[in-house]
Amino acid sequence: MRSREIFFVPWQAADYTGLKVEAIYELLASGELAGEQVNGGWRLRKSTLDTWLDAEASPEELERLATKMSRLSEEEARQVLAQAQEQP
Repeated sequence: MRSREIFFVPWQAADYTGLKVEAIYELLASGELAGEQVNGGWRLRKSTLDTWLDAEASPEELERLATKMSRLSEEEARQVLAQAQEQP
C-alpha cells in the first residue's frame, strides 16, 4: 500500500502545531525544523512536524516555545508550562 505525504505551507503548519506562523519561520531559519523551498515558498512535511512534536524537549525549549503559542497569551503559556513541570 502506498501512502501519500501531506505538505503544509507555514500558516497551515502553524495551525497544526498551535504555534504562531512567525515561530514556524524562526524554526525553519534556525534549522530546528526541516522544510523544503518550492517555488520560493516553504513546504513542511506533516511527518516531519509529527516527529518534531513527539520529540523530547528540555524545560528551556518548552519555555521558549510556550511563549510562541498562537492561542495563548504569554501569561497563559507560563501557567501551562508550570503545570506541565509539576507533573511527573
